Amino acid sequence: CWSSHEIEEQSLGIGLAFDKAKQSTIEKKLNEEGGGYSKRNLITATYQFITPLVASSTTKQSGPQQKSYVNVSETGDSMHQMVRELSLRSEQPVTAHHMKVVVIGENLARSYKLEQILDQNLRESELRPSCLVLISKGRASKTLETKKAGEIPAFRLAGIVENAYRTTRILPPMSHIKVESKIKSGSSFLMQKVLSADGQVKFAGAAVIDGKTHKMTGTLNEEELEGVTWITGKG
Repeated sequence: CWSSHEIEEQSLGIGLAFDKAKQSTIEKKLNEEGGGYSKRNLITATYQFITPLVASSTTKQSGPQQKSYVNVSETGDSMHQMVRELSLRSEQPVTAHHMKVVVIGENLARSYKLEQILDQNLRESELRPSCLVLISKGRASKTLETKKAGEIPAFRLAGIVENAYRTTRILPPMSHIKVESKIKSGSSFLMQKVLSADGQVKFAGAAVIDGKTHKMTGTLNEEELEGVTWITGKG
Protein backbone atom coordinates (compact mmCIF):
# COMPACT_ATOMS: atom_id res chain seq x y z
CA CYS A 1 0.00 0.00 0.00
CA TRP A 2 1.27 3.46 -0.88
CA SER A 3 0.49 4.85 2.61
CA SER A 4 1.96 1.97 4.65
CA HIS A 5 4.79 2.44 7.14
CA GLU A 6 7.01 -0.42 8.27
CA ILE A 7 6.69 -0.94 12.03
CA GLU A 8 10.48 -1.32 12.32
CA GLU A 9 10.81 2.24 11.07
CA GLN A 10 8.41 3.75 13.60
CA SER A 11 9.39 5.60 16.76
CA LEU A 12 6.53 4.62 19.07
CA GLY A 13 6.02 7.03 21.98
CA ILE A 14 4.60 5.27 25.03
CA GLY A 15 5.45 7.65 27.89
CA LEU A 16 5.98 11.38 28.37
CA ALA A 17 7.34 13.36 31.32
CA PHE A 18 7.20 17.12 31.87
CA ASP A 19 9.66 18.88 34.20
CA LYS A 20 11.01 22.33 34.87
CA ALA A 21 13.75 23.04 32.38
CA LYS A 22 16.99 21.11 32.78
CA GLN A 23 18.96 20.40 29.63
CA SER A 24 20.29 16.88 29.14
CA THR A 25 23.98 16.23 28.52
CA ILE A 26 23.44 15.52 24.82
CA GLU A 27 21.41 18.72 24.40
CA LYS A 28 24.24 20.77 25.91
CA LYS A 29 26.78 19.15 23.61
CA LEU A 30 24.64 19.75 20.51
CA ASN A 31 24.14 23.38 21.48
CA GLU A 32 27.87 23.82 22.03
CA GLU A 33 28.39 22.57 18.48
CA GLY A 34 26.04 25.24 17.17
CA GLY A 35 22.80 23.27 17.19
CA GLY A 36 20.88 25.66 19.40
CA TYR A 37 18.89 28.83 18.78
CA SER A 38 17.56 31.76 20.76
CA LYS A 39 14.90 30.47 23.15
CA ARG A 40 13.70 30.54 26.73
CA ASN A 41 14.28 27.20 28.42
CA LEU A 42 11.05 26.84 30.43
CA ILE A 43 10.21 23.15 30.27
CA THR A 44 11.86 19.79 29.57
CA ALA A 45 9.87 17.03 27.89
CA THR A 46 11.17 13.46 28.12
CA TYR A 47 9.76 10.98 25.62
CA GLN A 48 9.92 7.26 26.17
CA PHE A 49 10.11 5.29 22.93
CA ILE A 50 9.90 1.60 22.24
CA THR A 51 10.87 0.21 18.87
CA PRO A 52 10.45 -3.36 17.61
CA LEU A 53 14.16 -3.54 16.89
CA VAL A 54 15.08 -2.64 20.47
CA ALA A 55 12.46 -4.94 21.98
CA SER A 56 13.40 -7.93 19.82
CA SER A 57 17.12 -7.56 20.48
CA THR A 58 16.46 -7.39 24.24
CA THR A 59 14.68 -10.73 24.23
CA LYS A 60 17.74 -12.39 22.70
CA GLN A 61 20.24 -10.94 25.14
CA SER A 62 20.47 -10.86 28.89
CA GLY A 63 21.94 -8.49 31.42
CA PRO A 64 20.84 -5.35 33.27
CA GLN A 65 22.42 -3.15 30.61
CA GLN A 66 19.80 -4.16 28.03
CA LYS A 67 16.71 -1.94 27.78
CA SER A 68 13.45 -2.33 25.93
CA TYR A 69 13.04 1.43 25.64
CA VAL A 70 14.93 4.66 25.08
CA ASN A 71 14.30 8.06 26.71
CA VAL A 72 14.93 11.26 24.75
CA SER A 73 14.71 14.71 26.35
CA GLU A 74 14.18 18.09 24.73
CA THR A 75 14.18 21.47 26.48
CA GLY A 76 12.47 24.58 25.16
CA ASP A 77 9.66 27.10 25.29
CA SER A 78 6.65 24.92 24.58
CA MET A 79 5.53 21.41 23.70
CA HIS A 80 4.69 22.52 20.17
CA GLN A 81 8.23 23.75 19.60
CA MET A 82 9.94 20.78 21.29
CA VAL A 83 8.18 18.17 19.13
CA ARG A 84 9.53 19.95 16.09
CA GLU A 85 13.02 20.07 17.57
CA LEU A 86 12.94 16.29 18.01
CA SER A 87 12.24 16.01 14.29
CA LEU A 88 15.69 17.51 13.69
CA ARG A 89 17.39 14.80 15.74
CA SER A 90 15.86 11.59 14.38
CA GLU A 91 14.78 10.20 11.01
CA GLN A 92 11.84 8.51 12.75
CA PRO A 93 8.92 10.88 13.46
CA VAL A 94 7.30 10.82 16.87
CA THR A 95 4.23 8.58 16.84
CA ALA A 96 1.91 9.07 19.84
CA HIS A 97 -0.95 6.69 19.06
CA HIS A 98 0.20 4.27 21.77
CA MET A 99 1.02 6.80 24.51
CA LYS A 100 0.13 5.21 27.85
CA VAL A 101 1.07 7.77 30.49
CA VAL A 102 2.03 11.42 30.99
CA VAL A 103 3.82 12.34 34.23
CA ILE A 104 4.09 15.96 35.38
CA GLY A 105 6.73 17.03 37.88
CA GLU A 106 5.40 18.59 41.09
CA ASN A 107 7.48 21.76 40.72
CA LEU A 108 6.12 22.35 37.24
CA ALA A 109 2.52 21.64 38.30
CA ARG A 110 2.84 24.28 41.04
CA SER A 111 4.24 26.87 38.61
CA TYR A 112 2.02 26.46 35.55
CA LYS A 113 -1.64 25.70 34.95
CA LEU A 114 -2.37 22.13 33.90
CA GLU A 115 -4.12 23.42 30.80
CA GLN A 116 -0.89 25.20 29.79
CA ILE A 117 1.16 22.05 30.25
CA LEU A 118 -1.29 19.69 28.52
CA ASP A 119 -2.71 22.04 25.88
CA GLN A 120 -0.69 20.56 23.00
CA ASN A 121 -1.59 17.02 24.05
CA LEU A 122 -5.28 17.83 24.23
CA ARG A 123 -5.16 19.32 20.74
CA GLU A 124 -3.05 16.51 19.27
CA SER A 125 -5.18 14.13 17.22
CA GLU A 126 -2.68 11.26 17.57
CA LEU A 127 -2.69 11.15 21.37
CA ARG A 128 -5.66 9.25 22.79
CA PRO A 129 -7.84 10.99 25.41
CA SER A 130 -7.63 7.85 27.60
CA CYS A 131 -3.90 8.42 28.25
CA LEU A 132 -3.20 8.39 32.02
CA VAL A 133 -1.94 11.56 33.77
CA LEU A 134 0.12 11.43 37.00
CA ILE A 135 1.96 13.92 39.23
CA SER A 136 5.44 13.02 40.47
CA LYS A 137 7.35 14.08 43.54
CA GLY A 138 10.76 15.07 42.19
CA ARG A 139 11.59 14.98 38.51
CA ALA A 140 8.97 13.26 36.39
CA SER A 141 11.60 11.86 34.02
CA LYS A 142 12.89 9.62 36.84
CA THR A 143 9.59 7.70 36.83
CA LEU A 144 10.37 6.64 33.24
CA GLU A 145 13.53 4.81 34.29
CA THR A 146 14.12 1.26 35.53
CA LYS A 147 17.06 -1.03 36.22
CA LYS A 148 15.12 -4.22 35.51
CA ALA A 149 15.98 -5.74 32.14
CA GLY A 150 12.98 -6.08 29.83
CA GLU A 151 10.74 -3.82 31.93
CA ILE A 152 9.12 -0.82 30.26
CA PRO A 153 8.49 2.01 32.77
CA ALA A 154 5.46 3.52 30.99
CA PHE A 155 3.71 0.15 30.94
CA ARG A 156 4.65 -0.37 34.59
CA LEU A 157 2.96 2.89 35.65
CA ALA A 158 -0.17 2.13 33.66
CA GLY A 159 -0.26 -1.38 35.13
CA ILE A 160 -0.07 -0.25 38.77
CA VAL A 161 -3.45 1.45 38.32
CA GLU A 162 -4.97 -1.99 37.83
CA ASN A 163 -4.16 -2.83 41.48
CA ALA A 164 -6.84 -0.43 42.74
CA TYR A 165 -9.05 -3.37 43.76
CA ARG A 166 -6.45 -4.27 46.42
CA THR A 167 -5.99 -0.87 48.07
CA THR A 168 -7.90 2.36 48.59
CA ARG A 169 -4.70 4.37 48.21
CA ILE A 170 -4.80 4.16 44.43
CA LEU A 171 -7.09 6.82 43.00
CA PRO A 172 -9.40 6.23 40.04
CA PRO A 173 -7.31 6.79 36.88
CA MET A 174 -7.25 10.41 35.76
CA SER A 175 -7.06 10.45 31.96
CA HIS A 176 -6.47 13.39 29.64
CA ILE A 177 -10.16 13.70 28.91
CA LYS A 178 -11.06 13.66 32.63
CA VAL A 179 -8.45 16.32 33.42
CA GLU A 180 -9.79 18.51 30.63
CA SER A 181 -13.35 18.04 31.92
CA LYS A 182 -12.35 19.05 35.45
CA ILE A 183 -10.49 22.10 34.16
CA LYS A 184 -13.41 23.25 32.00
CA SER A 185 -15.87 22.84 34.87
CA GLY A 186 -13.67 24.76 37.32
CA SER A 187 -13.71 21.87 39.79
CA SER A 188 -10.97 21.13 42.30
CA PHE A 189 -9.78 17.52 42.17
CA LEU A 190 -7.14 15.01 43.20
CA MET A 191 -4.49 13.41 41.02
CA GLN A 192 -2.42 10.35 41.84
CA LYS A 193 1.16 11.06 42.94
CA VAL A 194 4.04 8.75 42.14
CA LEU A 195 7.46 8.55 43.81
CA SER A 196 10.67 7.27 42.22
CA ALA A 197 13.96 6.10 43.70
CA ASP A 198 16.77 4.01 42.24
CA GLY A 199 14.71 2.83 39.29
CA GLN A 200 11.70 1.90 41.43
CA VAL A 201 8.35 3.69 41.65
CA LYS A 202 5.48 3.79 44.12
CA PHE A 203 2.02 5.36 44.07
CA ALA A 204 1.90 7.45 47.25
CA GLY A 205 -0.56 10.20 48.14
CA ALA A 206 -2.31 12.70 45.92
CA ALA A 207 -1.82 16.14 44.44
CA VAL A 208 -4.57 18.70 45.08
CA ILE A 209 -5.45 20.69 41.94
CA ASP A 210 -7.27 23.95 42.64
CA GLY A 211 -10.33 24.58 40.49
CA LYS A 212 -9.68 28.33 40.20
CA THR A 213 -5.96 28.41 39.47
CA HIS A 214 -5.72 24.97 37.77
CA LYS A 215 -2.40 24.54 39.56
CA MET A 216 -1.24 22.08 42.18
CA THR A 217 -1.77 23.77 45.55
CA GLY A 218 -1.23 20.97 48.06
CA THR A 219 -0.82 17.27 48.73
CA LEU A 220 -2.44 14.47 50.67
CA ASN A 221 -0.22 11.83 52.23
CA GLU A 222 -1.12 8.14 52.06
CA GLU A 223 -3.00 8.13 55.38
CA GLU A 224 -5.01 11.24 54.48
CA LEU A 225 -5.77 9.85 51.02
CA GLU A 226 -7.01 6.56 52.45
CA GLY A 227 -9.36 8.47 54.75
CA VAL A 228 -10.75 10.53 51.89
CA THR A 229 -11.39 7.51 49.67
CA TRP A 230 -13.14 5.64 52.46
CA ILE A 231 -15.45 8.58 53.16
CA THR A 232 -16.23 9.68 49.57
CA GLY A 233 -15.76 6.42 47.71
CA LYS A 234 -13.83 6.06 44.51
CA GLY A 235 -16.54 6.60 41.96
